[in-house]
Amino acid sequence: MKRALVLVDALLIVAGLFAALVHPPAAWVEAAFSNDWYPRWENFWGAFTPALPFSLGDVVVLAGVAVAIVKVWRNVARMRRGRFGIPLLRMLFGITGLAGLYALWFYGGWGWGYDRAPLQTRVVYDASRLTPANVDALRRRAVAELNRLAPLAHAQKNALGFELLRNAWLPVVQRLGDRWTPAVGAAKPTLAGFFMDKNGTSGFTNPFTLETQLAPDLLWFERPFAQAHEWSHVAGYNREDEANYIAALTCLRDSDTVAQYSGWLEIFLYLPGLRNYPHKMFVPQVWEDFAALRARNGHFVNLSFSRFSWHMYNSYLKSNRVASGVRNYSEMTQLLVAIPLDRSGLPVPATDTLR
Repeated sequence: MKRALVLVDALLIVAGLFAALVHPPAAWVEAAFSNDWYPRWENFWGAFTPALPFSLGDVVVLAGVAVAIVKVWRNVARMRRGRFGIPLLRMLFGITGLAGLYALWFYGGWGWGYDRAPLQTRVVYDASRLTPANVDALRRRAVAELNRLAPLAHAQKNALGFELLRNAWLPVVQRLGDRWTPAVGAAKPTLAGFFMDKNGTSGFTNPFTLETQLAPDLLWFERPFAQAHEWSHVAGYNREDEANYIAALTCLRDSDTVAQYSGWLEIFLYLPGLRNYPHKMFVPQVWEDFAALRARNGHFVNLSFSRFSWHMYNSYLKSNRVASGVRNYSEMTQLLVAIPLDRSGLPVPATDTLR
């Protein structure tokens, strides 16, 4: 029995290392992973996790922690009885095997999406449009839309329009390369909510069960964009700029005023900053929302923990071939400027021309 367990751990270590270190070709990822294996895996989880009132992903993570603790406790007990070498090796081997299992689950179930070719390869992408004048034009439009939408959105402050948002989102991910329908659900409460509040994270997608979670402290005008962003990760768009881009187009396509306002606000916040912002630039409701964001961050965010966690996430992104690290979030604005849209607000496919 012990030899069998050692063999299983060895196989898991090898499989985990393979999944983590081998980068499949982009063509294989697109055909065999992103549009073949992964859709079946995502639809499997999406068939029952939305009905659960809790995050199954939390259970998966806690189960791994519990198994690791048991492995340590059992072998430490043996070492206390005078047997040191073999129990220590078993403990290290067992924990490494567990890590291999989770690495295989992570990369084989979602992480290989980082090796997917950028969405620029599937739509018309005109790099010549990336000029300061066009960025300024996007900023002027964002300001105008925020001023137009703010009074309307503040008059509603309605709950997140789940179906409207999903209906606006699905055509975007399918236009960008998904030949399937993701089974996305509403965000789940999570044990990680406290930590999201403390480091300023708006949400995350659990890579094991593909459930989405939003930070408890999100303001009403942040939720549509954040939910569409996390859905985009579930749809197989791992890069942060792509998830942001999809979320922005989703909100702008949504008929709900709050969603539109959410999209334009996030677009404005990701644009390069100006030296100063005159008070007449925005209507009072927009300034109120900026103040609400500052107050929320000042109340919840722990600066030391936030710097540490974002530094770790920066390293994680770079290790997964996102060269710009956390700056990848703001590269969404390049996609907005360089990719033309058709009359329905969808990116123009690479095989089409603007009509």
